[in-house]
Amino acid sequence: MIRNIKNHLLLFVMISCHLLGQKSSFIYELKYKPHTDSIRLDTITYYLDRDKDVSLFRSAMFRKSDSLAVKRGYPNGFDTEFNNKQLYVKKDAKENTVLKYVFIPIAYSTFAIKINEKLEWKILPEKQTIGKYLCQKAEGSYGGRIWNAWFTSEVPISDGPYIFNGLPGLIIKITDDQGDYDFELVQIKDFKWKELYPAKYQKLISWEDFQKIQTDFYNNPLSTLKKGDILNEDASGNLSEANHRDVKESIRKNIRSKNNPIELNYKVDFKTN
Repeated sequence: MIRNIKNHLLLFVMISCHLLGQKSSFIYELKYKPHTDSIRLDTITYYLDRDKDVSLFRSAMFRKSDSLAVKRGYPNGFDTEFNNKQLYVKKDAKENTVLKYVFIPIAYSTFAIKINEKLEWKILPEKQTIGKYLCQKAEGSYGGRIWNAWFTSEVPISDGPYIFNGLPGLIIKITDDQGDYDFELVQIKDFKWKELYPAKYQKLISWEDFQKIQTDFYNNPLSTLKKGDILNEDASGNLSEANHRDVKESIRKNIRSKNNPIELNYKVDFKTN
């Protein structure tokens, strides 16, 4: 029995040193409601890439886009929705900063918001095994939501998906109390790239700035485009100029249908008229 405990502790130390001593990718699956009235849940794969004191949390799409930007000088295009698909966060433990990146569609502009909301965790006695990890429960609040987190000290890294961190171990699963967002760790891999390749942003903005950016884009999503910039292609490959009014309303409808931001306290209510 004592021998088994020693072997287990040795394996734990080896795993801890392995994770702390090199770059790692923690792959999370996010299940979320695009809209508060949604019946179905959408799913997106996110990567938490860590290198020493810095981590980047971004979707597989943005991760690929960032690496392409380094190779060819520009990223892929941005989706026309501001929420859910655009959860992109850079955490720097040494500088004690958390930055949320926001990407402006069509204009291809990138800004960052400094997250100043402090996470206050209450660690609870409840424990359960998730996957292969023994986890303990913690409760906290962020963005106008109450969050239930399950973390493991078996992976001694104080990090987790999105902005979440500060617990004595890696967050394996975290869900808001309304069931709108559910992050769960599905895999841990070695990080093969030489660098993290974070996206470059033009400037820091406030939440109020971001709300105005969203409202302005919703009101006129095609403001940076000229007549003839948007084309339709028929089955034969022939191009014709698209109707800007129809395209505009299509974009606006898409934004309204996916307006369930993770930060409910900064939600923008888009009007139909």
